[in-house]
Amino acid sequence: MVTYYSRFIPDVSTITYPLRKLLRKNQTFYWNKECQQAFLKLKEEISNDRVLVPFDPELPVTLATDASPVGVAAVLSHIVDNVEKPFTSRSRTEAERNYSQLDREALAIIFRVSHFINYIYGRHFVLITDNQPLSRIFHPKTGFPKMTSARLLRYSSFLAGFEKDWKTKTWIAYLENCISADISINDEVHQVCASAVFEISSENLTADALIQETEKDQELAQIKPEFLSSPVSSDYILDSGILFRNNRIVIPKTLQPTVLNELHSTHIGITKMKQLAQRYCIWKNIDKDIENLVKSCKNCSSVKHSPAKAPLHHWDLPINKWDRIHIDIARPFQGFHYLIVVDAKS
Repeated sequence: MVTYYSRFIPDVSTITYPLRKLLRKNQTFYWNKECQQAFLKLKEEISNDRVLVPFDPELPVTLATDASPVGVAAVLSHIVDNVEKPFTSRSRTEAERNYSQLDREALAIIFRVSHFINYIYGRHFVLITDNQPLSRIFHPKTGFPKMTSARLLRYSSFLAGFEKDWKTKTWIAYLENCISADISINDEVHQVCASAVFEISSENLTADALIQETEKDQELAQIKPEFLSSPVSSDYILDSGILFRNNRIVIPKTLQPTVLNELHSTHIGITKMKQLAQRYCIWKNIDKDIENLVKSCKNCSSVKHSPAKAPLHHWDLPINKWDRIHIDIARPFQGFHYLIVVDAKS
């Protein structure tokens, strides 16, 4: 009976998880407190007088999504009087349970859109989620962040075929807390950001110094309000107090000379310095600053016009035999090693 009515029960996969665990292979059947609570909850849901209405293509449609550690669920609704159409949910596979929270929410959206595709394809609808970073990644008017995982890129390509608007449940609370909580996309992006900070860190350039100088920098202070007011269309990410543009650290003005000296510590030249900087850091006129530094470097100037390396040439023919010999060791052949000596004259 529960299976038959499951599509009308919200979060049924989460509710039934303790019971479904009992059916696993090599699982000891033990009816604990969680199983009893799940059983009573299912009885309550089945006996509930939940009201369902036929789908009306003339009415506006919203699709609300959510994910739990063990399942994903959705509800397709008409906006009139908050009347809801059937719920749908499913449990997640063992591999899907290892997803990050961002990937869980994205999986929920893809599953629900695919489930209700007959109702929403070819018409406008509102997609409601409680995960604001997803709306930034999947938004049709913004490009994909360079650090977006391949899975999210595939999801975004699928959603691009639907006419939808994004709505976040906790948008106001999100804006109020974004400065203290930092706007980061997910754990994967946080690792990429942390890796970029690690690569440029030195004795004189640390993560703490970046955080402190970012707070003091006047230009970066003007970027933050613009970013917070429109995070969906912004190219910036705030992670652990450090500002990133795409996957590059926005360096405060006071630390720019330090970063330039680190980039030029091995005197690699203008082109290679720019290539290295493009991987980890960015600021206004960074290319021009790199060119000025290299051109003013005395060590680089002293070797700039060094003679070219001599070209390769053939050996001169020796006058007498055994004036020059060539020796090499041949690999084992029929169990023997061979020392080969060749006289260049004969």
